[in-house]
Amino acid sequence: MMKRVLALLVWALLGCLVSVADEDPDLPLLPTTPPSLADSVVVALDSVVQDLEMEGDALSSNWKRRIFRKGWSINDTSIVYPRALDFGVRTYRWLNYALNYYDTAYVVNPGKTSGKKWKIMLKNDNWIDFYSGHLSQWKSYVQMNSDVTSLFGFQICGMGLSFTYMINARDLLAGKFIRNRRLQFSFTTSRIFIEAYYRKHDQSTLHLNWLGKWHGSEIFSGLKRESYGFDAYYIFNHTHYSQAAAYCFSKYQKRSSGSLLAGIYASHQDVVMDMSMLSDELKKYLPDEVTDYRFRYRDIGFLFGYGYSWVFHHGWLYNITFAPSIGYRHSFPNSIEGKKSLMSTNLTAKMALVRTAGNFFYAFNLNHEGHWYQSRQHSFYNSYSNFDLTAGFRF
Repeated sequence: MMKRVLALLVWALLGCLVSVADEDPDLPLLPTTPPSLADSVVVALDSVVQDLEMEGDALSSNWKRRIFRKGWSINDTSIVYPRALDFGVRTYRWLNYALNYYDTAYVVNPGKTSGKKWKIMLKNDNWIDFYSGHLSQWKSYVQMNSDVTSLFGFQICGMGLSFTYMINARDLLAGKFIRNRRLQFSFTTSRIFIEAYYRKHDQSTLHLNWLGKWHGSEIFSGLKRESYGFDAYYIFNHTHYSQAAAYCFSKYQKRSSGSLLAGIYASHQDVVMDMSMLSDELKKYLPDEVTDYRFRYRDIGFLFGYGYSWVFHHGWLYNITFAPSIGYRHSFPNSIEGKKSLMSTNLTAKMALVRTAGNFFYAFNLNHEGHWYQSRQHSFYNSYSNFDLTAGFRF
């Protein structure tokens, strides 16, 4: 680089002196350079330019050889990239620092400290649905719950990628067709947590526990449910508190800390209860002749909450997160009360107990998500509760 600068300065200086002498007749003319010397200067400058071009070509190929021989890390600042690629690498480093910075006295990344960037986990995933409320001007109380759906499988994740394979062990052993479908997506950084979901239960068999003045246990097969939505919130104390340490196991919380949470949510709920499928004995406890109850609505609003991680012993972490939400609810025309605008109130709560021993970790997670529909005619609370057991290994 210095050779190129010196050569250009010499060439510019000679050009300036010649041009000034030509324009100002009062200045003495420069002595004419002998042709042999001028030719030598031109040849020398051409040689310098060629050397610099060859040096640039060598630099452009050197970063490839370095990565191939010694491996690649996005944070290795000693690698000299081409200009366009260097801009992309620098942009990624800045975003990674802005979104994933932690105070290492509180939170550490095992992938950086130990080089273990991949995880393999054995998982037991269980969930149950719960429904309760009052029908027809709050005259008749109803309560029911589903069976526990239990999944077993494994998950491999690392470098932002994840692969999961699960089987419904209960239905497999019973020889039943799996009618419950569930899709989930989550994205987390030090500052932001985003979670999206889709769930659909077709012709689910539930246990009816309460209907008006009747109380007992009866199988009910007249419920269908479809729901989808997302939550996104900002973690204010993001340098000291990690949500991922308790629920994703990609970070390790060293000291106790908590944080306020605030964000937005959107959801769509469609729950259909066909009471015509009740036995004649139970139909007598319905408040009127209506047998088709459908709660179909869409919510959008704000959520506020708090999360706290308690490190009560070396390698042990207990987390609890509580986030109620409030906003606007739109009831669809084919819902039980038709098209209507209501206030939306929902609840998300989480709990986790995590044990870390070297590269091994074990966890128990509990997640509750509830949606409460309330008007002058009806109230209805439908919820989804999930509890997981996980055993994993970093490598």
